[in-house]
Amino acid sequence: MQENPHPYLKSRPLLPQKWPSNPPSNVVVVGGGIVGASLAWHLAHETNVTVVAEHPGGVATPNSFAWVNAAYDNPKFYYDFRVRSMKHWAEIAAEVPGLPLHWGGSVTWSMPPDKLEQYEKEHEAWGYDLVRVNRTEISEIEPGFEAEYVPEWGLFAGGEGTLEASVAAQQLLDHAVEYMGANVIVNTVEGFVKSDAAEEDGSTKVTGILTKDGTEILGDHVVLAGGLGSVPLLATEGITLPVNGRQGMLINTKPVAEKFLNTVINSDQLHVRQTIDEGRIRAGADYSGGDPGDNPQGDADELFDKVKAVLVGGDDLEYDYYTIGTRPDPEDGIPILGDSGLDGLTVAVMHSGVSNAAIVGELLTKRIMTGVSDPALVDFQLDRFNKGE
Repeated sequence: MQENPHPYLKSRPLLPQKWPSNPPSNVVVVGGGIVGASLAWHLAHETNVTVVAEHPGGVATPNSFAWVNAAYDNPKFYYDFRVRSMKHWAEIAAEVPGLPLHWGGSVTWSMPPDKLEQYEKEHEAWGYDLVRVNRTEISEIEPGFEAEYVPEWGLFAGGEGTLEASVAAQQLLDHAVEYMGANVIVNTVEGFVKSDAAEEDGSTKVTGILTKDGTEILGDHVVLAGGLGSVPLLATEGITLPVNGRQGMLINTKPVAEKFLNTVINSDQLHVRQTIDEGRIRAGADYSGGDPGDNPQGDADELFDKVKAVLVGGDDLEYDYYTIGTRPDPEDGIPILGDSGLDGLTVAVMHSGVSNAAIVGELLTKRIMTGVSDPALVDFQLDRFNKGE
């Protein structure tokens, strides 16, 4: 659907027109989730792109709650980065018809009042679109949420949104293929192809990837955006990627035509939203999705009971399925973007990929194609984990 412009939307800055002497004429992107799809889409504006992915649309991406926001326990530089990504998602939506992106905002009361107030003061000082709302105002924003579960007050963030991430990833890939000549290959990447001749400093350059069936796919540059799959791939080159997997459960109702929710609700009991494309109610036990435990179906049933209880008319909802996604979490919670330690290979691994994918695609494309690195990327380099050793 075509959505209203994002409130932060400004004109998109163009990439510099002065290209380096040898910008890559062929780039290989490993990974077809929302991050890999955004990278492929941005790169395809500038060069020839081949995407290699075992699952176009992603592995973690389809199991994401997919809340587009800039909030929650982030240092200022990361908050700024996420705000830029929110702006850029709106710009992308203007170019890709029907991108399932909706700026409905969110209402939050997931923290103790003192923590919520601290969060409010900090983010207001940073200029975030955040307003304190009382019980009556929350019920006016979300009349479909049962009044007995509404707190005395919460925070409304009007500039936040949701994205049907796996659908959007596929749309970005399709758009890159249809209008910019990109190529998508469904295969499993098992290693890298490197130049035979050593560079002046004794290193070798990555010149492509090797698939499970032994096929070599060559390129002038490779971007590794394979989520948790990036960890063993870099390990084949002796490079440690400090990223762990964190599981989270989400439940989904069957599609409904009725409008239950206008925003993302991030409450002290659960986080819940209604999907844009099918009208499903999607919920997790907390913002991160909740640990599925040893009895996932039992946990899913319990979570569905909570959803039915907090929504007006919730008893009419029908349970459909649960998902257990494994998020790629860098050890310090900050995305890893940029140099991998191998010439010719860029890495992009993070949670939350849905919020960050837009700006990651734009800034890494600029870096790869022009050699110009946006100052914001300095805080996201892999080598930060080696400093101080």
